[in-house]
Amino acid sequence: MHSNNDILTHSEPPSSSSPPPFLMKSANGFSKSVRILKPKDFQHVFSNAEKFGNRNWTFIVRANQKPYPRLGLAIAKKQLPHAVWRNRVKRLAREAFRLHKKELSGYDIVVLGRKGMQDIDNQTLHKSFLHLVRKIKKSDLKDRL
Repeated sequence: MHSNNDILTHSEPPSSSSPPPFLMKSANGFSKSVRILKPKDFQHVFSNAEKFGNRNWTFIVRANQKPYPRLGLAIAKKQLPHAVWRNRVKRLAREAFRLHKKELSGYDIVVLGRKGMQDIDNQTLHKSFLHLVRKIKKSDLKDRL
């Protein structure tokens, strides 16, 4: 039989007042505030933007004067006819964006897909995405406002 002293010595220390980890919002999350969803917002980006591209991706980029970046996805059915391909490309773009939000802060970015992306492996697409992130970071786009 256990005495009260045994139970007290084996019990866990009282929890602190912070919420459990699953309730805390991650800094690397992809919340609605970092998405470009409205047609008006897409028009704003397209109206006066700079284009960055490579073999796999095209980014339409505009400075947004906010402390965080925003991402819009415009993956055309004409470029990638199968929904599976479009969804994979969007998933890769969102993940790469989420991981590199700090480098992109202050920009609105609309990602366009290119024909043939379905044949390229994930690692190559991710590296290609990061190449454009570095190009955007090196540009003086924010300074030209």
